[in-house]
Amino acid sequence: MIDLHSHILPGVDDGSEDMEMSIDMARIYLENGYRTVIATPHYIDEGISFKRDKVKDVLEDFRRELDKQGIGLEVLLAHEVYSSIDIVKDIKEGNISTLNNTRYVLVEFPMFDLPLYTENMIYELLLEGYVPLIAHPERNARIIDNPNILYNLILKGALVQMNLPSLEGRYGGGIQTTAEILLKHHMVHFLGTDAHSNGTRSPRVDKALSILKSIISEEEYNRLIYVNPRLLLEDKLIKMRLPIEYKAKKHNSCPKKLLRKIINNIF
Repeated sequence: MIDLHSHILPGVDDGSEDMEMSIDMARIYLENGYRTVIATPHYIDEGISFKRDKVKDVLEDFRRELDKQGIGLEVLLAHEVYSSIDIVKDIKEGNISTLNNTRYVLVEFPMFDLPLYTENMIYELLLEGYVPLIAHPERNARIIDNPNILYNLILKGALVQMNLPSLEGRYGGGIQTTAEILLKHHMVHFLGTDAHSNGTRSPRVDKALSILKSIISEEEYNRLIYVNPRLLLEDKLIKMRLPIEYKAKKHNSCPKKLLRKIINNIF
């Protein structure tokens, strides 16, 4: 398997604290069936972030340690980029790494809102030949409230990466429910661990994969787990299914007008 979202590199963000933890995470990846991981440290424009050259140096040190210890995990380079109107500029200036140097860019939104420039950012990336891959949208408060916000962004040309731990309820029930909704409505194209440590946010995915198999078909499971990640690494186009618009379930409570009429009749 291939993980497209990981904070396995030591000491570059809020992920792995040191080389020892990173090596332990690598072993857990192998135990869980992963053979390739894309390291995606956070990049925040005008923040304290490691740019591409610095991350590349850390990655090379990590690869040498993996070889030294005989750990056969392939680790590739990228960033998880906090949404910004300057993403295209930062890519061109060499500050940001796309996913394995492909056209695909992992983009993270704020947890409680979506920037007003979101659609423009997607348009500009596509115009320059890049494809935005939205990281864990099931954790965004606006999308939890209205999944069709994501539906519209997909129609604009964005792709979606969901966190496997979301299916286990690790981030809460609302996020778990939203993850299931997005899967059932074809609004997910990739899956990732978003692993940050060898503890509570480790790359252990057995339980999540079992839940995933109970939600989607075997064909869709293979597409998300094996086919799409391989196509991405090879910088090929992803053939995505059309998303399905979400229709919220109607509540059994009385509509406001009917309730008002009942009250008026009583009094």
